[in-house]
Amino acid sequence: MKTLDDIILNRLRQSPPKDCSVVPGSTPVIAFGKFRSAKVATISLNPSYHEFDIVKGERRFHTLESLGITKYEEINETHKNLVLDYCERYFERPGIVYSDWFDRIADFLKKSTGYDYYDGTACHLDLSQWATLDVWGKLSSNQKKALISSSDLELLGEIIKNGQIHTLFLNGKTTSKEIFKYLNIKPQKILLRPTTKAEKTKYKVEGYVAQTDRILEMKIGRTINLIGWNTYLKYAGKDTIEILSQWVGQEIQIFKSQK
Repeated sequence: MKTLDDIILNRLRQSPPKDCSVVPGSTPVIAFGKFRSAKVATISLNPSYHEFDIVKGERRFHTLESLGITKYEEINETHKNLVLDYCERYFERPGIVYSDWFDRIADFLKKSTGYDYYDGTACHLDLSQWATLDVWGKLSSNQKKALISSSDLELLGEIIKNGQIHTLFLNGKTTSKEIFKYLNIKPQKILLRPTTKAEKTKYKVEGYVAQTDRILEMKIGRTINLIGWNTYLKYAGKDTIEILSQWVGQEIQIFKSQK
């Protein structure tokens, strides 16, 4: 029987799909943070190309060049361990975190649920492990399909199956819609605030919640919670953050009480 590490090594050895805007020479980003022991995870579509920027002379993640190889099939056990070290210590290495993406959601998670990237109780995952030069919205449907391969989804399922994650958080309407679609899950929609027009327009705040015991056809051995919302936290106002924070905290408590 294949172990999670066997599946990770196999995933790392696969070349990226052609003509899909994948960052040249980048390695698949297996996870951000302590994915083996985290209790919750944020999940998005794919990593940003900024994750392969050089930050004060340091790499956030390994490339073929930094591993000293030229082909993905050359990746061996030693290379795998180097890749995973950067993945698992992402939030521990000073100055490495891509704060433009992670800061707002990290603060939201900690205040609403108590889980934290920086103490290892939360991690981040993606449907596709390939970082692309183009943002997701600019990719064609064929490119998206090629990027989210069966191997990517298998790895996502195995990480959840072999870990301790009980809740996935989906940040924003597009991310929520795409992830529920690819995982073939129909969420319950919850209106948290209708659009109101007074002195200043306040837009609708909507939540999405679902539970599943599988990632596609893979049974993961337990029921996990999926919680999403329609507002991208980076651009959300304080009142929206407060509404979502209170709701997310309540959903976590409801889910825990059912276990």
